Amino acid sequence: MSLDLQTFRPINIDRARNGFKCYDNQPLTYWTTALAGEVGELCNMIKKMQRVERGGVDGGSSYTAKDITKEMLKEEIGGIAIYLDLMASLLDIDLSEAIVDTFNQKSIQLDFPQRLGE
Repeated sequence: MSLDLQTFRPINIDRARNGFKCYDNQPLTYWTTALAGEVGELCNMIKKMQRVERGGVDGGSSYTAKDITKEMLKEEIGGIAIYLDLMASLLDIDLSEAIVDTFNQKSIQLDFPQRLGE
């Protein structure tokens, strides 16, 4: 399934506002902390997996590297995207535009041929 970020945003905001009862009634730091939490969880999973791949001990928390599935990683990545969209919406930033502009600016800066939206 492909995702159109323009279609996703109003549904994401509606769920945050009316389902979770938090959107623009929270400070921006709430959303930066939520985003950092999701990124941190993903980083911790990858750290555990790589530690074990390199002969380290598999332990230390409520789950071990052998417990980590692709589905768990996918869930964290999805959470990152959801929080990122909510934060961008609160800052009145079009996430698609930000991605395209940043990608293309970096390609131009580094003289790479890859461009989006051209």
